Order: sequence, then structure tokens, then C-alpha cells
Amino acid sequence: MTIDSRCNQAFDRKLEKAALEEEIKASRRAVLVVNTLSRRGAYTYSEVKRQLKKAELILDAFPVRHPERIHEIVLDAIEQGRVLPLGTANSFACTLRIPLNLAGAIDVLINGKVADVDLGKINDDYFANGSSIGMPAVVGRATPHALKKCLGRAAYALVAVNKFMHYHSFRCIVAIGNRKTCFDALDVKIASGGYQGGVLVASEANPDNGEILVHVLKGNSKWAIAREWARLALHAPLAPANIEEFRAQELRIDAIPTQFVAIDGEVIAQTPIQVSVARNALLLMVPRAYQEFEDRAKSGMPPLA
Repeated sequence: MTIDSRCNQAFDRKLEKAALEEEIKASRRAVLVVNTLSRRGAYTYSEVKRQLKKAELILDAFPVRHPERIHEIVLDAIEQGRVLPLGTANSFACTLRIPLNLAGAIDVLINGKVADVDLGKINDDYFANGSSIGMPAVVGRATPHALKKCLGRAAYALVAVNKFMHYHSFRCIVAIGNRKTCFDALDVKIASGGYQGGVLVASEANPDNGEILVHVLKGNSKWAIAREWARLALHAPLAPANIEEFRAQELRIDAIPTQFVAIDGEVIAQTPIQVSVARNALLLMVPRAYQEFEDRAKSGMPPLA
């Protein structure tokens, strides 16, 4: 592709985003999809519906009592250009700088702007923010739904304490092109955005730079995991001696023994996995102050954190 064609493509994309932004603001429509069987779903549905109507948005509301329908409903809503991410930890909103309070998020729908956002891809499954191999997947797989509904995020902490005492390292193999790297690992974070579980785990990850960031916590002692969790909680810098970092548009990860993989919090895959970037997969409303990767690079701004 020539420089001229790339410039023309970028210009066309800007025009497309500007047109979509005008359409969203003119139509003032929103779709509300809530799993009313979740821990706070019924209350959340009523409150969000009230505030969206107060903001004078035309609302299509879906109080879902059968969670298996959510995928179909959300796909239909995306095709119509109307999605506002909400959730317990709401990592995707954190990455895009969308306020976590409902009033602030609704203001983004009304007064924000349209931005390009990449998605990560593991095999045939897409993820918006981050995926992991190791303790998060083990805990996610072992936490009963009933316990999550009763205790919320505390349910994961309760199960993690039990699983931690019996946890072991595994052999991790990362392949980028023809280059393979192998080491003993305790945890693998695969990041398209910086947040996972509402916690900033990869400040260098950008949701719109065309790369996947992978952090591998090396070693055999499970206490290194406890130290890493403490580092994240304290927002301390990375310890380079313990972390192997990879950046690529596409890579492959395998493990011995086979490991489960949590994709945006859902344990739905096992190693080996093929990881890639779905470039500019989404057009989303973000705060006007949000700067896309190209704009940040031109201005010399650091990555999102």
C-alpha cells in the first residue's frame, strides 16, 4: 500500500467517524441490555432506564431473564451502532476513559466523539480488553455462579485463597513468526487495553495501536504471584527481571501442561492459542478528551495509563 493510499484511507475513515458521530447525536437513541438475573441486574436496569429517559434519549430496553440471549441482542444493537459498556469492574470503560458513574457515561453518549478501537482475538473469539492464562483462569473456572451472584467480586477472592495454596507453574512457549521463547511461567496477561478486572495491569497497552501486549510472569514460586498482585494494587512499576514482555500483531502461546484461558473474564479456551489484533474493529463513543493513538503519537503524549 502506497503512502497516498494510506492517507486517503485514513481521511475516509475520519469522514466515516464524523458522519457516524453526527448520526448518533441527531438520533439520540440508546439500547439498554441488562441481565436481570445477575447480582444487581434488576436494580441496575431500573436505575439506568430512569437516567437514560431523563437525558431524553429514545430508548430500546431489553431486561434479559435468559442470559443466553444476550449475545444475540448485543450483536443486533452493535449493528445499529448503539452500545454503552457497563459492568462490575467495567475494565473496557476504564480503558476508553468513559466515566464509571452512570451520569458521566450517559454524557459521553450525548456529547462524546467517535473513535476507532481495536479488539484482541484468541482463536475465533474476540476480546475487548484482556485475557489471561494462570491463576485468573483457574479461579474463574472454579468460582460457582451462585457464589458470584451472592458475593460479587469477593467471590473470586475467596476461591483464589483456596486455589493459590495448590497452584503450580507451567512451561510457557511464545512464538512470534519463526522465533520461539520458552520459560517456566506462573501467569500470562494478554492485553489489548490496560485494565483487567477493573485494575490497571498493563499501562503500556493501547486499545488502538494495532498491537497485542503480552506480559509473562516468570518463575516457579507461587509467592511471585502474590508479590505481583501486591505490585498491581500499589500501582508500582514492573520488575523487569520477573516479567517477559512481547508486542506483536500476531503470536501463538502454548503451555505444558495444557492451561485454561480466560477471555475477558470468561474461561472458554485452552492452550495452544493463536492471538491476533482485529484492527479498528469497533467505532465507539468516547469522551471528547480521549486521544487516539495516532494523535497521542503526534503530540508526544505517553501511552494511556
